[in-house]
Amino acid sequence: MNKRSLLLLAAAAALCACANQISGAGAGVSQPSESGALAAYRARAHVSMLPETSGQDLIYVADLGAVYHQGVDVYSYPQGKDVGFIQPDGDDFAGLCADKQGNVWVLTWATNGQAFYDKYGHGGTQPMQSIIASGVPSSCAVDPTTGNLAIANFEDFNVSRSRGDIAIYKGGQGQPEDYYDDSITHYNYCAYDDKGNLFADGNTDYLNELARDGSTFLHIYLSQEISPGSLQWNGDSLTIAVVGGAKGPIVIDEATIKGSGAQIIGTTKLQTYHNKGEYLALGYSIQGKVIVGPGPGSAGPEGELYFWPYPGGGKPSKQTTAPLYSNFYAAAFSAAPQERAR
Repeated sequence: MNKRSLLLLAAAAALCACANQISGAGAGVSQPSESGALAAYRARAHVSMLPETSGQDLIYVADLGAVYHQGVDVYSYPQGKDVGFIQPDGDDFAGLCADKQGNVWVLTWATNGQAFYDKYGHGGTQPMQSIIASGVPSSCAVDPTTGNLAIANFEDFNVSRSRGDIAIYKGGQGQPEDYYDDSITHYNYCAYDDKGNLFADGNTDYLNELARDGSTFLHIYLSQEISPGSLQWNGDSLTIAVVGGAKGPIVIDEATIKGSGAQIIGTTKLQTYHNKGEYLALGYSIQGKVIVGPGPGSAGPEGELYFWPYPGGGKPSKQTTAPLYSNFYAAAFSAAPQERAR
């Protein structure tokens, strides 16, 4: 098992511990006393959305907020103003993704083995569609050509309690078709290109590609030896967050895909608070010439939401601090209706 999988296992263990803390509240478990600030954040932990959000571009951010704040924070784009909060089912929040209509899928899972995938309309506060599954999801992607929903599972209990897979829900509903590679035991991230081909990574140094209408994975070997993290298609290339160590900027590589090869043609370095603590290459979103994603900050391990110039990189043009005792996990861009109509 490589370093990235060990880190993901550690993260999953931490999330389970956090969920146990929550379930024990009020049952003889001692809770820290609340200062005025803590009380304010606890009071905020309910579904809310400012009325003007439906006409704005939005950034949805999964927030692992432990006892005091856990759910999905919503920010206006590009202003970075806090405009809403939603709290889907489940104990722990994983990835999220948006479709071309601006709907956002939120992945959660519970310590009893259930997983929940809730679909929210742009600026909506209640799910318009829900899927109940079994296992530990890591991330998701929506096929822009079909609306199919792909889930990268760290573990899929419907298949095995010790391995993951890629589960694809046709049209985002019904029962999934499960795909896996014998060499990959845990899947981490996935992304569709503009033609409906799916790319995924896991605990290996190569990528999987599932061609549109394909039934088996093709191995995609990178031209440089890196440990791939979060993925997103951008224009005509695949962008790959590189899993790194405890120091240095976040690194995003850009690769063109041809056959079974991925040629890295560019690298962007994103500076964070003191450039410390880049581990899991968490979920990010590219919109035009801006890349938005979580990163280490003064308030915690992933205590900031950063807005960086892309592909220029360097220092962020804007950053937003996570709510108290919260850690951001993934970000997804949701376009306003008038933007989609253009």
